[in-house]
Amino acid sequence: MTLAGKVVIHDLELHAYHGWHRHEGEFGQPYLIHLELETDIARAAGSDHLEDALDYGEIVAATKRIFVDKKHKLVESAAVELARGLLERFAQVDAVFARVMKLKPPIPERIAAAGVELRMTRADAGKQP
Repeated sequence: MTLAGKVVIHDLELHAYHGWHRHEGEFGQPYLIHLELETDIARAAGSDHLEDALDYGEIVAATKRIFVDKKHKLVESAAVELARGLLERFAQVDAVFARVMKLKPPIPERIAAAGVELRMTRADAGKQP
């Protein structure tokens, strides 16, 4: 039996150094990340054992490593690399939805955040954007 489900990480805040402007790469800024990892949850639901599930702590650690370790000029590039990296790291994930929001975009108008959303499947991950 299969049971399509999603493991959700909501509002993970990370400090990263992405941006077009020099000061963004130098000082960084906070980002808010929302993830939905599509997977078959039947085994985890049936066994009730962590080893059969996607571990939230491992997802957060992988997200932090992938998102923070490499600088990108554009949020689009950082988001694609994040989704692709999560698909590579977690074989049981079929697709990744990622929303990456820059909490302090360098514009004069006052807004809560600006960013991008994407959904990447395993088939998409092999394609170059």
